[in-house]
Amino acid sequence: MKFVSDTGRCSKTLSSVLPWLLVAGCSGAVGNNGGPSGMTGAGGGNVGAGGSGAGGITMVDPNAPISGMPAVSSRLVRLNSKQWENSVQDLLHLAMPLGYSSAFVKESLETSFDTNGSILEIDTNQWAGYRRAALQVAALVSRDAKLLPQVAPPAADATTRAMNFISNFGGRVFRRPLSAADISRYVALFNQGATQIASGDAFADGVEMVLRAFFQSPNFLYRIETSDTVVAGKIPLSDYEMASRLSYSLTNSTPDDTLLMAAAGKMLTTRDAVVAQAQRLLASPAGQAMVSDFHYQLLHLDNDDQINKNPNTALPFFTPDLNAAMKGETLAFVQDIVFNQNKGLAEMLTAPYTFANSQVAKIYGANVPAPAAGQPDNFVKIPLDPKQRAGLFTQAGYLTFYADTGATTNIILRGVHIAEDVLCVDIPPPPANVPPLTTLLPTSTNRQRVEQQTKESPCNTCHPTLINPLGFALENLDGYAQFRTMENGQPIDASGTYNIDGKDVSFNGAVPLLTTIGQSQQAHDCYAQHLAEYLYGRAVTPSTDADKNLIAQAGAHAKANPSAKDLILKLVSADEFMNRAP
Repeated sequence: MKFVSDTGRCSKTLSSVLPWLLVAGCSGAVGNNGGPSGMTGAGGGNVGAGGSGAGGITMVDPNAPISGMPAVSSRLVRLNSKQWENSVQDLLHLAMPLGYSSAFVKESLETSFDTNGSILEIDTNQWAGYRRAALQVAALVSRDAKLLPQVAPPAADATTRAMNFISNFGGRVFRRPLSAADISRYVALFNQGATQIASGDAFADGVEMVLRAFFQSPNFLYRIETSDTVVAGKIPLSDYEMASRLSYSLTNSTPDDTLLMAAAGKMLTTRDAVVAQAQRLLASPAGQAMVSDFHYQLLHLDNDDQINKNPNTALPFFTPDLNAAMKGETLAFVQDIVFNQNKGLAEMLTAPYTFANSQVAKIYGANVPAPAAGQPDNFVKIPLDPKQRAGLFTQAGYLTFYADTGATTNIILRGVHIAEDVLCVDIPPPPANVPPLTTLLPTSTNRQRVEQQTKESPCNTCHPTLINPLGFALENLDGYAQFRTMENGQPIDASGTYNIDGKDVSFNGAVPLLTTIGQSQQAHDCYAQHLAEYLYGRAVTPSTDADKNLIAQAGAHAKANPSAKDLILKLVSADEFMNRAP
């Protein structure tokens, strides 16, 4: 079985952004498929997004539940490798993951997030990986004196024990009760164990046979939605389908016992009940890990592994082991804002502080004592100069990756990332055969070089309005994340103008730009769109009426209620989430 990719944005890993290391030009239509409001500003941004009323857009109540018709989505969604690993760990109540998914074929990330299960394939090689892992799990559990009683608790006799194991553990694996036909089939398979495996322990052999089948079954490898009763133009999901959607969206794992019990009691049919379960899951360690994973992918933090800086006698701490610490900085920052402060995007874009350990603190000229031998190098909150830095895009990892191996910044990549991932501006790919940037002259600034080489056709279609101004605003922060006012003996020019919320906005420097973006409806719409993509496990595009409506309502809520947690709860209790299209 092979799925064709949904239409969606490409992730900006190093390989996919490599063309932007050249002088990127644009061809074709410029815009964002109409944006959440169905309108496009001069800079390709959204006009009147989030129901702000601009341009005749209907106002939406940011505090009301998200309502509307669901978009078309897959009824057969495969687990990704992370979800497979988490599910097996949780089903077996293990303290640590088994790590078997590391041998799976690496999944191709064709859209924004790896949760987009509708595009994940199972080819011959992937299937071989699943089969091998299922055999490993089955052998491990059936021969382990602690694990076997967990999946098959003792009973009055072996027959009862086998039936209970198949029915109860099978229901947890399949995330729904087994039918009588299911049970009959697996009992027959259990009874073959003594002759097929023939270890001398007939019960353990039977368990191993059944576990092999459980973990190769489509009922485990896929989230299958079979509900088909249409109510008011929508198909409400069953309680068990809701349990799976909630759990895989909020924890990237199988439903826990509490959620399955709620499904069994038909307690997942109302919005209030769904919100209550979602609050519980979001507060769990797995829920917090989900929030980290979403931002990790949104901000492309895997890029930090590839940062390679030239030795710098003034900054000797820029060594490869700093890369992991810079990722830790961003994740600690996001976790504090979301869970400790109950804030959201605006704070992430404008906060005059960060979280640093003893390594990262040196980048900002701060002092965090090194830990004692054998102790963790914890991240602590440190203030930053509010005139120089504001939020995520003045942090070290972002600034040093979008730069060369020294102090010279990559204006183009910085601009592309903010435009596409923060403002949802749709920038066409660069044309073929664009020459690389020329060498930066010792008498020129980086901005002057970029302006000179992108002012002519075809580059001038996109660069002067959609890309360059965003990168120019960050030019006071060099490739080592150090603040500067001069480059090659000339003053830095960090001024620019950009179309945000349908209006041209002027700024001078990173802080004014990021403050404006943090206050904009466009950025909140974009953030809501990304979060919906991650949670719903599919591409979300404002080119469809259903998604346009979803983004407008979610974006309005995000801006009016600056809490990322509240936005998550809003999205997983939306009509779109609790129903599917006929």
